Amino acid sequence: MTTQDPTRTTAPQPRQQTPVGVRTGGSAGAGGGSAPTAPERGRPRLLSYVARWGRTRRWLPPEARLVLDVGAAFGYGTAAVQGRSRHRRVVGVERDPTHVAEAARRLPHIEIICADAAALPFPDGSVDAVVLLDVIEHVADPPAVLAEAYRVLRAGGWLVVSVPHRGLLAPLDSMNVYPALRRRRPSWLPLESAEGSDAGHHQHFTLDEVRRILGPRFAVDRVARTGLGLAEVYHLAILVVFKGLLRWPRVYQVLLLGHLAAYVLDDLLPLGRASYYLTVRACAVGGGAG
Repeated sequence: MTTQDPTRTTAPQPRQQTPVGVRTGGSAGAGGGSAPTAPERGRPRLLSYVARWGRTRRWLPPEARLVLDVGAAFGYGTAAVQGRSRHRRVVGVERDPTHVAEAARRLPHIEIICADAAALPFPDGSVDAVVLLDVIEHVADPPAVLAEAYRVLRAGGWLVVSVPHRGLLAPLDSMNVYPALRRRRPSWLPLESAEGSDAGHHQHFTLDEVRRILGPRFAVDRVARTGLGLAEVYHLAILVVFKGLLRWPRVYQVLLLGHLAAYVLDDLLPLGRASYYLTVRACAVGGGAG
């Protein structure tokens, strides 16, 4: 599930590229010594306390001062992970320049750079933590993205990954079912481009599969398997009715708020092997380019 902050990666691009980004203090390509920046003053963001974003923020140790949120899309997750922390700098990484520009408009206090997840413009061993929230399921080559995350992490750095779990309701994944239905009904409106997958389908993983793709470079120390996937049933229903049958995309966009609310509530349920959402924290064994 992507809960409307979908992100994808393409084939690696030259690492020397100049990041295009949104400024909140300091060069986006600087190493781990960069000073953290103060978050925007104002009301706390709800997403900082709930679901995968709140879990990530709680799981990041205080010493994680430079954090990359890879696959940041419009920056809402980046803002949530940043929260109101004054000792941490969270940099969003997004490959789509239109998403980066929109993040600049919506969240000018958040730093977002334009770069590919498989070619991060950061030196080896320069980052304290890398966050990949609902990203791996969209990429054609997850091990390549994880290898790049390992390269930029310092020794003992942290990785937080969330993916759809291969649980009870995995066959009802709206990102897979709706395109399959639309192939037989081409008049239905397509998914947004950001909702697609380089792998050709929205992938689901078991915990063992996540451990396998992390490989010996990462040691998993925390796991959360949550939610039944009821938000996916809701999302599939509004896709079929309002993008498919009725072709009312504006109504669909309004109803997406219900999708997010359903996900946040569903994520509160720890359901083990039946769950729809899987989040893991892992420590880089060694770290850097080794």
